[in-house]
Amino acid sequence: MAEPGRGPVLSSLRGPLRAVASVVLPSPEALDEEGWTEAEKIIEKALAPKPAGVKLQLRLFLRALNLLPLVTSGRTFVGLPRDRRAAFLRRLHSSPIMPLRRGLWGIRTLLFMGYYNQPRVREAIGYGADPWGWTAHFGERLEEGNRADDESGDGMEGDQSGDRSGDGAEADA
Repeated sequence: MAEPGRGPVLSSLRGPLRAVASVVLPSPEALDEEGWTEAEKIIEKALAPKPAGVKLQLRLFLRALNLLPLVTSGRTFVGLPRDRRAAFLRRLHSSPIMPLRRGLWGIRTLLFMGYYNQPRVREAIGYGADPWGWTAHFGERLEEGNRADDESGDGMEGDQSGDRSGDGAEADA
């Protein structure tokens, strides 16, 4: 028998995870089955070094998230239409119960990581961020602008004027 907290975290919770993704991701249709497989690999890799207790909390939160709508609608979260899923997540987002809000933010963060870390998804949705930041887009023009600002003494590096000897003479002036 496998130790609790070992192995894939999401394998039995794909339905609830994808149902949350259908609401929170900007363009969930950009993920085909291959994209979902890659997203799950990215998420599992991030979760691998986490303590077993964190993984258990994640599993319990996704299970609870899926079952909570049964109380009010008679359907699981996965069984709700998208608009009702969105309404349910909005209620969780503004819940006075902090663990529910934190759980939702954690799931969203994992989904964004699995989604945006795929180059083909970024291309499909027109996401142009780059690990190199603005220099990737503006190259030398940005670097030249930064050098010009530094040379102009614009105050960004600290005030260049006045006596900084520390003898208190400037206080008497």
